[in-house]
Amino acid sequence: MIAGPTDRGITRLAALVEEGRARARATGRGVLVSLAEPAPGTAPLALLTHARGATSGTLATAAREATLYWERPAERVALTGIGAAASLTAAGQDRFATLDRAWLTLRDGAVIDDPSNGAPGVGPTLMGGFAFEPDGPRDTAWRDFPAALLVLPRILVATIGDDCWITTTLRIDADGRPDLSTDEVTTLRAQALAAGARPLPPASDPGAQLTYSDARPAAEWRALVESTTAAIRSGAMEKVVLARTVHATTTRDLDATAAIRHLRDAFPSTHVFGIWRGDRAFVGATPERLVRLEGDAVRSSSLAGSIGRGAGASEDATRIAALLASAKDRAEHEMVRRDLCAGLAELCEDVTAASEPSILTLPHVHHLHTPVTARLRPGRTLLGLLERLHPTPAVGGTPRATALGFIRENEGMDRGWYAAPVGWLGRTQGEFAVALRSGVIAGREAWLFAGCGVVADSEAGSEYEESMLKLRPMQLALSTAGRRDAAADPVAPRLAAAGGHANR
Repeated sequence: MIAGPTDRGITRLAALVEEGRARARATGRGVLVSLAEPAPGTAPLALLTHARGATSGTLATAAREATLYWERPAERVALTGIGAAASLTAAGQDRFATLDRAWLTLRDGAVIDDPSNGAPGVGPTLMGGFAFEPDGPRDTAWRDFPAALLVLPRILVATIGDDCWITTTLRIDADGRPDLSTDEVTTLRAQALAAGARPLPPASDPGAQLTYSDARPAAEWRALVESTTAAIRSGAMEKVVLARTVHATTTRDLDATAAIRHLRDAFPSTHVFGIWRGDRAFVGATPERLVRLEGDAVRSSSLAGSIGRGAGASEDATRIAALLASAKDRAEHEMVRRDLCAGLAELCEDVTAASEPSILTLPHVHHLHTPVTARLRPGRTLLGLLERLHPTPAVGGTPRATALGFIRENEGMDRGWYAAPVGWLGRTQGEFAVALRSGVIAGREAWLFAGCGVVADSEAGSEYEESMLKLRPMQLALSTAGRRDAAADPVAPRLAAAGGHANR
């Protein structure tokens, strides 16, 4: 049994700080100091919930500065980051490379004590994401969300299976001054451990009445789909992904942590995330991994071509067979698989993908899915992979430049961080997913996003229904807000009966 944090941890952290101060004075450069400790019984979701619910104290102050959450429920990996020892931002076409260099500089000469043997989310770890467009969001819904943001949490709690860890990180300036005093960091660490060990509050119905409205009238969006298919048939492009926004208003404040609690319970096979900025949070449960790195082992996935779930096992099996036999969906899937493999091959060796897609099943939808593996070449990085792969044809289109130009001219919305990479990055590993099935929550309103892959034989009415199916995870998260006895979804059977396909 692993022993938990004790006063020896504080003593060890103090010793690391003194080592860092001496190194900073000797080199004339700032130094990162980080201590990782086993923390049995400390849960990332509990820390998230109680830190965001706190109204005063050191932990509440740190949570207002930065709060980040990441979980793969089916794989029993979860991370909560509170506070910011550093916030790395960038904009423009070179934003991935800029943050790569900043992360390397930040780690250079760091004083790190990490006995976890490289466990994910333990030790100095960046968390955050990127906007879809290089220059970042402009719409007020995305206020405070830059083009790129990776935060080094002050306190990071991670669970990997049955193991729990807490990482405490400080920065020391070139003159040897820590950015937090010993008393401040001791108090923050103690409050985080206490919050992470507390039980979750009972989930309850928030009683909010939700009203939804299309940011772009439905008829206008369907007309856009029709004009897009015409452009594709003319030979201008092979595929374009069109997104839409739905605005929600409520009768009382929405709790983004409760929405995350619902998403992780309802969609355990997805990547669940939450990123707080100012008075709003970007949350979601995305089925699409963009890239995962462990050492030099790369894992990615092609996810395109989908169909709504059937009302029962027999109809479900029929729908799976129809999806596997669909020439339209298979062609769309192949576009994504082909581009993904080509992108990985520029930075990796041994790129391997199955010749036939499999089925990934979620509560509302079946997806065509092809796992892809590779081996990263020496000198290449995870952020370099993101720069090459984003945006994939699954969220942009193909050819990439033509499709993206069409989207900018015709889509008429600010995607913000929707359909862009979100995740985390450590020293030797990390993982980013494509931020689908997501929305921004701010007080009594929210903005939800969904998109569809449009190809030559797409039909506007079906595409609109498909986008409605894609909105359901976040709509249910808002309406149930953590209530565990949520009623059955009344909309999914209607969409399934209509034979709706669901793409991006």
